[in-house]
Formats: sequence, C-alpha cells, structure tokens
Amino acid sequence: MLGANITGNLPLATKISLAFLMSLIAFATMLGNALVILAFVVDKNLRHRSNYFFLNLAISDFFVGVISIPLYIPHSLFNWSFGSEICAFWLITDYLLCTASVYNVVLITYDRYQSVSNAMSYRAQRTGILKIVTQMVVVWILAFLVNGPMILASEAWKNKTTATTEECEPGFVSEWYILAFTTLLEFLTPAVLVAYFNVQIYWSLWKRGNLSRHLSYPGFIPTSRDSGSSSRCRQAASTSLQASAVSLHSDRPGRKISLLVSFRSHMNSSSGASKLGSLCHAGSMAPYQREHLELLRARKLAKSLAILLVVFTICWAPYSLFTIVLSTYPPKKRPRSVWYTITFWLQWFNSFVNPFLYPLCHKRFQKAFWKIFRVKKKPVPLQNRSISS
Repeated sequence: MLGANITGNLPLATKISLAFLMSLIAFATMLGNALVILAFVVDKNLRHRSNYFFLNLAISDFFVGVISIPLYIPHSLFNWSFGSEICAFWLITDYLLCTASVYNVVLITYDRYQSVSNAMSYRAQRTGILKIVTQMVVVWILAFLVNGPMILASEAWKNKTTATTEECEPGFVSEWYILAFTTLLEFLTPAVLVAYFNVQIYWSLWKRGNLSRHLSYPGFIPTSRDSGSSSRCRQAASTSLQASAVSLHSDRPGRKISLLVSFRSHMNSSSGASKLGSLCHAGSMAPYQREHLELLRARKLAKSLAILLVVFTICWAPYSLFTIVLSTYPPKKRPRSVWYTITFWLQWFNSFVNPFLYPLCHKRFQKAFWKIFRVKKKPVPLQNRSISS
C-alpha cells in the first residue's frame, strides 16, 4: 500500500493521540473479526457453505488488525525505519490481506447470487468441504498473484542496487501503467462483479415477486401438480358424499330409527368432506406461503449485500482514484495531501466494518454470539418457588 507520510511535522501530543486512535481501530478490527471466527467454531449450525466464505473474510480482516495497522503506526508517526526484510514482509502481507478481503466479498456475493437466482439447484447441490476449502484457498492464491511477485522482484532489485528509502513502498509505484493494472484487479473488476451480481439478485427478486403476486390472484389456474392434488381431493370428497347418499337411500322408509341414524351418518360424512376440502385447500396454499417466506428472506439478503457493496465502494474507490492520479506525477514531485492518507486508511476501515455489515446482523451469528457471552442463570431454590407461587 502507498502511504503519504505527512505526519513528520506534527507535535508529539498529536502523534500520541493519533497513535492511540489508530490502535483502537486495530484492536476493534481484530476483536470484531475474532468474534466471527469464534462464533463459527462454537456453533456448528454456522458451518454452511456461504458462512465458510464469511470465515475466510474474517480471517483476512483479522490479520489486518494484527499485522498491517500495528506495523504502520510507528512507521508513519514516529519515523521507524523498517529495513528491507520487515518492509518486504509488511508490503506483501498488507497487499495480500486487503486484496483477499476484496476477493472474499466477491465470492460471498456470487454465492448469494446462486442461492437467490438458482434456489432449487443451490439447495439440492451437496458441496463437499474439500470444494469449499479449495475455493477459499484459490482466493488467497489470486490475491497473492496480483502484487506478490512484483513486490518480491522490486525488493530484490533494491537489495542489489543498495537503494534505500525512508518510506516503505513497492518499487513499481513509479510506473503508472502497473498501478492502473493492479487497481483494475484490486478494485475495478471486483466492484463491477459485485455490482453485477447484486443487480442480478434484484432482477431475480423482481421476477419472483411478480410471479408471487400472479399466483395470489383469485382467478389463478393451478399447475398440473396442484390440479392433480385438487382433483384427488375433490374425488375423495365426492366419494364420501356418494357413500353417504347410498347409505341414506338404502334405509327402509318405515323405520324412523334407521332413518335418523342414516341422517346423522350423512351429516358426519358431509362435515368430513368439507374438512377434507379445507385441508386440501390449505395444502395447495402451503407452497405459495413458503415461496412468500423465501422471497422475504431473499429480499433481506439482497439489502445486506447492497449495503456491503456501498460500503466497499466508499472504502476503496477514493484510494484507487488517488493512486491512479498520483501515478502520473514523477516520484519526487508527487503532491502530499492529508486526504490521500485518509483514503489510505479507508481500506483498513473496511476490514473494521465488515464484521458488522452482515455476520453481526445475521440471526444465526447472533445466536452464536449469545452462546459465547451467555451467563447461565442460577437455579431458583425450591422454597422460593413455593413462596412465589
């Protein structure tokens, strides 16, 4: 990551205050993502395919709070020189973690798109743990390939030429086309993919909403499966009515007791047929109710993903634009701006916000957090129970 070190002339008290604030952000980032990881370990009900991808996102964001931010604080505020080894480690780790966080957001959005657009096949598909872990590992490999080889090559070139700088920056920052290419891979392409999947989700929900309203019309003609079940119900009801009618006509008219019994049996069979008809009607309406509930759940999911996209764009777009603009300047003539430092920190702020955007708002994760922090109530003594009763 590029960082504009403009804090050298600040008073010591201001530097200490900034260091304390940055440390709080690092601790909150670490704590929030650690809760997501711990919830996944504690609650076995969370071990669903989509939640594994949230676990992968939490792991990358967790190490942002453990490695990236704590090492950057003394370097940027107190001019601590990293050295070639620590600088290379920090650069590779920071680029890897932030890019992996972005790619995990893309993977989560794609998985949710599959669950909404292809709900039946998504549920029927039994994805093994090996395939899920493979997808998680592929995210880390792709994140490393975006910047890792170039950072290693630039650091090796620095060591050969004994070129040292006070700031820890990758050697390719002076090449605007390389920065434009990495920005395309780190932000533009993921943002387009996430936006595309969100649009497809809302389009699918709009079509399902129209279909649900069409099915709820009074003049709706049921499908072949529903009509088959309805015809079977009608056939059973008519059979019971015919049986009662036969028993009624078979009685001798001269016997009042037999006629009364037949009349009662006829009434019981009629009520049974009406109950059977009502049950059949409820059975035919059950699929529509399930579809309505699924539609509500999918809409709630789409809103969460939309918030995830908006926050992701706000946190990453300013830095990407600043990087492309500053890359057009010569390395020694680049303007220093506090706004560039703010956009630099916005990327790490995204790692702080991610645990609160979806997992902490998810009911299953909330139940898991309740299990973590739950304090068992002391049993009420028997005497107190009797007194209170």
